Amino acid sequence: MQETTAASLEEVFEKRATENDSYPSQLITNVNTETVDTFVRFNCKRYAEFGVNLGSTTLEIARHLNGDGEIYLFDYQYNVDYVASLLKSNGFKNVHPFGSSAKLLDSYNWPLSHLLERKADDIFDYCFIDGAHTWNVDALTFFLVDRLLAVGGLIDFDDYDWCLGKSPTLAPHLFPKTAEFYTSEQIDDQQVKRVVDLLVKTSPRYETILENKIYRKLAHDGDLLSASKQPSIWERLFGG
Repeated sequence: MQETTAASLEEVFEKRATENDSYPSQLITNVNTETVDTFVRFNCKRYAEFGVNLGSTTLEIARHLNGDGEIYLFDYQYNVDYVASLLKSNGFKNVHPFGSSAKLLDSYNWPLSHLLERKADDIFDYCFIDGAHTWNVDALTFFLVDRLLAVGGLIDFDDYDWCLGKSPTLAPHLFPKTAEFYTSEQIDDQQVKRVVDLLVKTSPRYETILENKIYRKLAHDGDLLSASKQPSIWERLFGG
């Protein structure tokens, strides 16, 4: 099987540098072993990853599935293209790439809306969110993924304690545009924690599998209402 080549990586970094000035071209990449282990333990088959970077975790998931199931990739188009090519070059064809542009206000939430337009209910049973790490993107991602995640499926948030101010790539002293895009409060805030604590932990429809990281969906929105008298996510946020 063909392995990753330096030339292909150079092309990815070149595209990051020339097409996207909103984020640094060099990003941290490694395998998230807790994600892979949990995916295997729960016998999941339909994997969605948001923020694939260079595909380290994705490739391990693909090796476990060994051609079975489905893999959905969400990230900038150049990252998605690279990881899809990597998986296919290793013999895995069960790949569905969903790329977004490098426009400042574009994100993987837009292709998620297309899946909702197709009424693609319950197409995921494992969602790994390791992309923006910011409230303005990933709070909406949670709501959209919730619509597409099967009951019994898992949602996994990477970097619970992460913040822009201490990022090895996005801290303002390393990447000055961060200070242009975000307030001081937002730079210092742990925004993944904000999403998990305010939206996931407060929902009666999710139970903890791994504290501050992985949660299992117990029911669709509204399905628990008659039995538990608990308000839906939307009622908790906006009243009613």
